[in-house]
Amino acid sequence: MIPINVTHTAIVTKEIHRRLLSADLHSSSTVGILPKASTNLRHTLSTIIAFFADSYRSTFGFHDGPPLHDALTIAYVARPDLFIRTRHRVDVELTGSHTIGETVVDIWKYKDVDDTWGRTGCNCLVANSLNVNRSSIISRAIAF
Repeated sequence: MIPINVTHTAIVTKEIHRRLLSADLHSSSTVGILPKASTNLRHTLSTIIAFFADSYRSTFGFHDGPPLHDALTIAYVARPDLFIRTRHRVDVELTGSHTIGETVVDIWKYKDVDDTWGRTGCNCLVANSLNVNRSSIISRAIAF
């Protein structure tokens, strides 16, 4: 599980966005202006990133760029060593009036659990953080 507090640390900056658009990482594009996408896939990804950049800036105050969410899951599958993670008990709250459907991670070890991965144990690896700087994780994700 990669919680939102971790995904909010992987920011797609303008420089990373520029590198995503062009296969030539050393392109001499004008500062502040994004280059033309070198492939249709890169154009599609850029369009999505631009939409989320505007949304995150206006709604949440992310001025450096939008965070990655789903892409970090793919990065984790390909490179789990990029993440610092801890095994915890994780449940989905189904009966609470204020938290119905919320994923609950028992980071304080309130519930007695065994060492299994099953119903009575620590059943999930939860990412605490990325163990590389922002540009490295995103650069590596783009390289996939």
